[in-house]
Order: sequence, then C-alpha cells, then structure tokens
Amino acid sequence: MKYTAGFSLIELLVVIAIAAILAGLAVPSFQSMIASSNLTSTTNDLITTLARAKSDAIRRGQRVTVCMSADGAACTTTGDWTQGWIMFNDDDHSDAAATVESTNDITAVSTALANNIVVKAKSSQPYFSYSADGQAKLMNGGSGAGTLRVCSPSSALTNDTRARDIKINWVGRVTLEKPTGVAASCPAPV
Repeated sequence: MKYTAGFSLIELLVVIAIAAILAGLAVPSFQSMIASSNLTSTTNDLITTLARAKSDAIRRGQRVTVCMSADGAACTTTGDWTQGWIMFNDDDHSDAAATVESTNDITAVSTALANNIVVKAKSSQPYFSYSADGQAKLMNGGSGAGTLRVCSPSSALTNDTRARDIKINWVGRVTLEKPTGVAASCPAPV
C-alpha cells in the first residue's frame, strides 16, 4: 500500500478558520496597543522638549521658551498644542506674549500631531518659559506653572487609560500623572 503525506482540503479549511478566529480576537488588542503607543510617544516628546528647555535655560543663563506653533516658525495663541510646538532661545522676552524675534534661535520643532492625539493646556496656556535659574515663568515674571493634557480619543482605550497630564510646577519641575475618567472628547485639564 502506497502512503501519501499531505493535508486534505477539510484539514486546510479547519486550520484557516481557526487562524481567522484568532486573528479576529487579536485585532482589538493591537488597536489598543497602537493607540497607547501613540499616546506614550507624544507624551515623551513633549516631556523631553520641556526638560531640554529647562536644561538649556540653566546652561545658557538665558530664558528658553516652548510655545504652540502652527508653522514651526512663530508662536500662536489660538488653537491648542495639537498643532505642534517650538522651543527657542528667548534672549530678550520683552513682549507680553511668547514671540520669536529675528535674533532668537529656534532649537526644536514638533509639527502637527498625527494619529488623532490631542494636546490641550489648562486655561489655554500658549507657552511655557524657563528663566535662567530653571523656574517656569510667564513673560511678566509671574509663575508659569501649568498642565498639558495629552489625550487619545481612540475607542480602543478606556476613560482611565486615554490621557496623560504633564504638570509643570513653578520651579520648572515636570511630572506625569495618569488622570482617570477622561471622556473621549479629550477635555482640557481643570
């Protein structure tokens, strides 16, 4: 009797059906993982920019500012941080708002965010500025403390996992918190 090795058509169809079921179960997990990864990446980019701004301000002995920017060349006071941000050496900080002068060097640019990530500031704060001693200051010299919320409206994330709050205190220290109960509309922090 001759023996032939191989798979029958029915065996092949059963294996394909099982693989399709397993793939269908895995896809939601991948969507959650991708949304969480995008959220973490944007949060880390913003924290790195703020930490670098503080470090540069101390090292240079001059003010360094991080502000919202739609074009990567100038600060804006409308919209939110989702449009992007820039970091620049703010040598004179003579204006009432954060303004890039022709003598200021832009040292970092982050363009508009992809992947539906939203970044909003408490009280619509358009900039964070570090003085030569590393403190977060407003242009008028007042405390520049504030909060930025990085949020993903993705349905793959829950209201307890969709947001990160980046808090900057008056001494310029950056901390990260995970707020709970954040709706998919991604409201600004309160």
